[in-house]
Amino acid sequence: MLRSALFMLAAAALAAPALSHSHKTRSLEIVHPHTLQTQKGAVSARVLMTIRNSGRAPDRLVSASTPRAARVELGNVRNGATALVIRAGQELGLAGDGPSVMLIGLKKPLDAYDDFKMTLVFERAGPVAIDVMVEEAQ
Repeated sequence: MLRSALFMLAAAALAAPALSHSHKTRSLEIVHPHTLQTQKGAVSARVLMTIRNSGRAPDRLVSASTPRAARVELGNVRNGATALVIRAGQELGLAGDGPSVMLIGLKKPLDAYDDFKMTLVFERAGPVAIDVMVEEAQ
């Protein structure tokens, strides 16, 4: 019985990092960048994540790119701005109806359990390479 419990505990500990991953710079942390699987013929997909700024100054996400799409658009940017602002000591959630990172012109479907590289470019932090996980659509 104890052996089974230890095995389950070890398995859970190993699985946790796969479910939630992050990328860190000096002042920014990009938490769990992911998207949902797409159907054949899909032309766009939204990338979801949280960006935390532990620094003393705001930073701005000014662009992004990936070989998996023709282009990446920053969406829901307000008041004519061209970037997404991450205020000092705060976080920006890219999910739901708010600010977004959209893959436009997908080169092939995004399959569940796959991942791909993406580069986020910040005004202060510069380019940050991340791995985007593709999750099952529910």
